Parts: sequence; structure tokens; C-alpha cells
Amino acid sequence: MADDQREAVLGLLAAGGSTPRTLESWQQDRMTALLLAEGPAQTPAIAAIMPIARRTLHASPTGPALAAGWLSANQFATRMSLRRATRDSAGSWAELLSDIDALFVVRRDERSLAARWYAYTGFHDVLSIRCLYLDMAAQGLDVAPDVGRYHVHTVSPAELSGRWTGQMLAVHQETFRATGGSLTRSEAFWRPALEHHFYGDHYQFQVLGLWTGPLTESGASLMGYAIVGWSGWHSKRPRMDILELATRQWDTAAASALIHAACRLASSKNVHQVRAVISAQDPYRGYLARFGFVDRWGYLLLAKWLHPQRYLDALAATLPPALACALEFTAPTFPPVALRGPTVPGSAPQSVATDAATLTRLLLNRLDVPQAAQQGLLAANHQRALPDALLRHLSLAFPWTPWAFHMLDYI
Repeated sequence: MADDQREAVLGLLAAGGSTPRTLESWQQDRMTALLLAEGPAQTPAIAAIMPIARRTLHASPTGPALAAGWLSANQFATRMSLRRATRDSAGSWAELLSDIDALFVVRRDERSLAARWYAYTGFHDVLSIRCLYLDMAAQGLDVAPDVGRYHVHTVSPAELSGRWTGQMLAVHQETFRATGGSLTRSEAFWRPALEHHFYGDHYQFQVLGLWTGPLTESGASLMGYAIVGWSGWHSKRPRMDILELATRQWDTAAASALIHAACRLASSKNVHQVRAVISAQDPYRGYLARFGFVDRWGYLLLAKWLHPQRYLDALAATLPPALACALEFTAPTFPPVALRGPTVPGSAPQSVATDAATLTRLLLNRLDVPQAAQQGLLAANHQRALPDALLRHLSLAFPWTPWAFHMLDYI
């Protein structure tokens, strides 16, 4: 896509029935798109669009930054008449998207023609995402004002000040410092993310903060926060979504106070259903279930590598000398890649054979290496079992990392 095609792309996306994107949300997410054109070479017409947001995330807390491309409203996977043509274009994506290491997309966890298209083009699931619902009437939930020791304060995105965002960042880092997968947070992250959000026309965003005292007290500290959004645009039953939740030390008492505050806010809008969409490994999942949230269905986060060697080169620079031996990975339908490092003179790099799905997860720290080796998904030359030393090396170079998912990031 060229810059002068932006207005045409936005217009075609809106006309295609997907949620319209504003120019502000397009620029906020540093969007681009792959276009499939049909017609005469002199005057080709856009037949299908794959919108891609350029984002930065970390597969693990200690790993290098990953240049990610997030897909949304992807017509390549949904246009029946063009499905084969778009599917066959996958071999050129790496060349066209030279600044993106890997592509990601969130898909409903169900069989469909679109799911088959993603599988054929080299996407593999790397994270299970669950949708938890709380029906306040069915649970008989008491939404009376909280009389706990903390003070709940509510602000709109426009009211987020440095005092809020600075402490939100500290709480977020304390809660999710050991996880990967979500967009990189900073003090400057939340306000523009909310003010220019993809679903900005359909959500009323608010931030609930749990403070140790009134905001008039300079010494008051933030113990937890929840970002919520009222949404009823795609459902006959209005709903309050918890888009991000974090509390210091995963404090469930603080989480309880925030969830009750979200329920009171929902009740004030005559909304009786609250939803949380979270990673299957989210630290609050068990607590939400005990609170009364019911797991009804889910999504899958899929990934496809475009430039894995570039990412491995960046990873090699972060590893300690003890992990700096050379490894070569081979998998059908996946380009050969290597974790380069010094080797003993006269020795060849150690080879690891696997399949594309396993290698995709390994490089993203989404693989339990010992278990995969035991299941035969990782092998040495000639399908031999991995030597213990190599198994330890892989486990340390690519440690399994729980990934967080925040609905705030979803497009």
C-alpha cells in the first residue's frame, strides 16, 4: 500500500461491513496494508485488503523487542472468490513487509473456512484466550457502595494525568513483569491508546483506580486499576468489558474491589453483564472464576514468522556466553534459521529438527521444551533424541513464558 492509497483503503474497509477505521486510529497503530488488485495493469482495482498494525512486543521479559504486525478486518481470509489468490500470495509477504518480524491475528476458536486459510498460509496458534462472563442478576451480586479501606476514583481517558499513568505503569510492571506477548507499556501508552482506539466509536472508556487515600492527598498510592468500556453496539444485550486489570502483588482483595466498582458502574448504566477477555494463563483467571465469571468460549492468537533470522540474531546478542553455541533449526515449510554463536574449533553447529508449528512456538517462548522433546516434537540429527546438554541449552535460550492478553490491545 502506498500512502496516497490510504483514503481509498479506509473507504473500502468501511464499505466492506467491518468496523470503520478513523484516520486517527490508523495513524495511532502505524497501520499499513497488503492489497490484492485485479483488472488491467494500467488501471488495477483493489479487490481485497489485509490491514496490518505495526506494534512492538516482547516474547519474554528478557528477550529483544519484536516488530509485530497485527491483522484486523482481513479480507484476504474472508473473500470467497479470492481465497485461493490471496492464499497463494503468502510467499511474497516477507518481501513486501520487510520491517515486520512476525504477523499475529486473533481468531475465534472454532473451525471455519477462514481458520483453514490461516493454517494454509503458515499461521500457528500460540496462545489460548478465554471469554469470561458475569451475569450480575444471576449471581445475585451486591453492587452497594464499597466501604473498604481503599478509595475508588474514576476518570475518563482525557483526565489521565502523569500522576495516574506513572503509578499505572508501576502497577502493570509489578503484575505482568514475568509475562510476554502484550504491547509494551509506558507512561505515554494509555491516553492515546484509548483516545484513538479502533473501537472508539463503540466504547465509552473509563479508568477505575484503587487508591490508598483521596486524590487530594499527595502521598496516596495506586494499588490497582481497571480499564473498562461500555459496549452494546454489536449485541442486543449491553455489556461492560474489563479491558485491562492489574493490582499490586496480584492482590485479589484489590481485584475484588475493582470488579465490584466495575459492576456498580455497569449497574448505573443499566448494564447487567460484565465480561473479561484474558489469556488462559492470566494471573486473575482462577479468581474471576471464583468470583462468579463463567468461561463460555474463546479465541486463539495465531502467529506467522516473516523474518525469524533477524529476530534470532537480536536474541543471540542478549544471551550470556554460556548459551552462545550455534544451533540450526530445520522444519518443513519453514525457512532454515540458526541461533548463531561461537563454536568449538572443528565442530559443526548442532542441528534441531522439528515442524513449523513447534518452531513458531519455540521462537516465541511459547513451548515447554522438555515436554516437546519427550513427545518427539524436537529431535537431533537423524531423528535422534536431543542430548541432555542441548535440551538444557534450548530450555534456557527459549524459556517457556506465560503470555498476557489485554482486551485493550485487541483489534
